[in-house]
Amino acid sequence: MTTKSILKLLDPKEMNLPNLSVESDLKKAEVITVPVFEGNEKDLNKTFPFLKKEKISGKKMERKCIITNNKQYNFVGVGTSDKINYRKMRRFFGTAYLANLGGKPKSIGLFCPLEWIEAASVGVTVAGLNSGILKSKRKKEKQPTVFFIHPDFKSKKTQANKALKTGQTIGEGKNIMRILGSLPPNVLTTDKYAEVILGLAKKWKIKCERVSQTKLKKYTLLNAVSLGSEHNSELLIFTLHPKKGKTKKATAFIGKGLCYDSGGLQSKQNHMKFMKEDMAGSASVIGTVYSIKNSDADLKETTYFVMPLAENMMGDSAMRADDIYTTGDGQTVEIVHTDAEGRLALADAICYVKNNFKNVHNYYTIATLTGSCIIALGEHYTGLVCNDIDLANDVVKTSLKTGDHAHAGPWDMDYDDNNSPNADVANLGENSREAGWIKAGMFLYRFVPKAKKAEQQAKFAHFDIAATIDMDEKGKTWRKKGLSSGIGVGLLRKVLTK
Repeated sequence: MTTKSILKLLDPKEMNLPNLSVESDLKKAEVITVPVFEGNEKDLNKTFPFLKKEKISGKKMERKCIITNNKQYNFVGVGTSDKINYRKMRRFFGTAYLANLGGKPKSIGLFCPLEWIEAASVGVTVAGLNSGILKSKRKKEKQPTVFFIHPDFKSKKTQANKALKTGQTIGEGKNIMRILGSLPPNVLTTDKYAEVILGLAKKWKIKCERVSQTKLKKYTLLNAVSLGSEHNSELLIFTLHPKKGKTKKATAFIGKGLCYDSGGLQSKQNHMKFMKEDMAGSASVIGTVYSIKNSDADLKETTYFVMPLAENMMGDSAMRADDIYTTGDGQTVEIVHTDAEGRLALADAICYVKNNFKNVHNYYTIATLTGSCIIALGEHYTGLVCNDIDLANDVVKTSLKTGDHAHAGPWDMDYDDNNSPNADVANLGENSREAGWIKAGMFLYRFVPKAKKAEQQAKFAHFDIAATIDMDEKGKTWRKKGLSSGIGVGLLRKVLTK
């Protein structure tokens, strides 16, 4: 595939997504799905008078199909409103959209209160993306129009449209991330990925630096990851400012971009399948940038979106256990295991930021970093390692509001046993099986610039999305099989904007 053809795939206009609209009139949709909350029967009866003869409690998983006036209504119980959150409603509407496709309607109605329009819009946009984008006989089927319907929209159409647009751009950002992750490693090589990022920057009118190979030479840790590959490591940086212009202080958000991870010489053995998705951190950064640029969101401060790209292979020159490399800030790192490579790329990216952007006081990283996080938290929560309790609490609260749920591990330097008798630091903890996801975050923190005064210390947060990305592409009732979850885009957008 050419860079041009990949860029076309990443254009939301080419994703064959359903048209979304808000509406106050129930008559426009052929089939309508209505979420029913327990205790909400009276309000529903006002909108749907024919319900007075039906017994609908709203208990979770209760379903009732009613056909009246040549229209099909699907009433689905969702339980009590106090147990409903953004993620549940996003998934509900994604599931409802997919469930209604079987009858091939030209229009689908989703009864949706204003407070859930954004979540619903994200859910449908993500559900609407088809996998199989590289199949030779891929067909573009006409998608139905989706109406988000509620009587209140007659007087609140402006607010509803704004919420729909926000959700749509988040969903499209997720889809960009998902498509990038689905591209095979023989297509999305590090150099091709760099060209795609530059192409997106040009299209989105964003400043983007592709660090030259000459300038990148001193960052031997990042380069070491790709020593076994025929493709060089790359480092690219988007720079975005708030609408008011450049700020004195800035944030750096760094996403791991391992285009393929074989595990290196120590190998993943039979666990290599889906390692094309090891660049999900960088893809989440790209999806977040798209969502911010294409909505009315405004950054809190100047933000550097940093993408270190590499390919961890088994060639003759590949890095070995026992090798020692010098990072961009002069620290020496001993390689204990060649499959702990993502943290190496992120560490040198942190070093590049602190060497070249002196105003950064927030360092955030995101990566499919450890199997340890999968064991600890399962597929439902992203792991968060953060040096500031207030920031950690804010991120966790924000994650619940955006549906990308995060759980903060303890910040305790006793976890940091990334020690080496031969170098300044080792790339794996001495007791590597214990709390490995926290130790990986502690490893990265060693490269964040340190301040003499605690109140001046840079804030650091690391997001481990190894489990929540759905690297196996199994699909769910709310999104189709063959693509990842697109985790992180909604959360990162909210963390970085006002």
